[in-house]
Amino acid sequence: MSKTEDEITLKDTRVEYIFIDDIAKWANPSWSPMTEDEENELRMSLEDSGVLDPLTLSVGIWSRRIRLDEGNHRIWICPELKITKVPVIARVWNYCTFSNGNGDHSYDGDEIIKQEKEWLEKEYYCKPSDIIRKIQVASK
Repeated sequence: MSKTEDEITLKDTRVEYIFIDDIAKWANPSWSPMTEDEENELRMSLEDSGVLDPLTLSVGIWSRRIRLDEGNHRIWICPELKITKVPVIARVWNYCTFSNGNGDHSYDGDEIIKQEKEWLEKEYYCKPSDIIRKIQVASK
């Protein structure tokens, strides 16, 4: 049974720490603007506590597309703070776009390992390394 995004925590066994360089290629190149206060608040939170919520990579099994769905601000700010790896979970369905609220970016999914023979009736979550080839998993 899939969890809702709000229920996924760093303790979830499907969350893996991934080097930012391995997933930044799927980020929104023009992430939504933040006010200076919002950016400063996020930056301070990351400096004080690190990344508390996993980033979400959305993987489209049928569309063969990948995108960073949740975490587009963090993926660009973390390297400035010398954070090189982040917690990530993969959200899998037929298409990689669940919401265009944070952009309509998606990229060729040549690295997608799994192929479904049937149309998926329901999305599911998994470890990024279970669905995407050449993901380098890091220790916490």
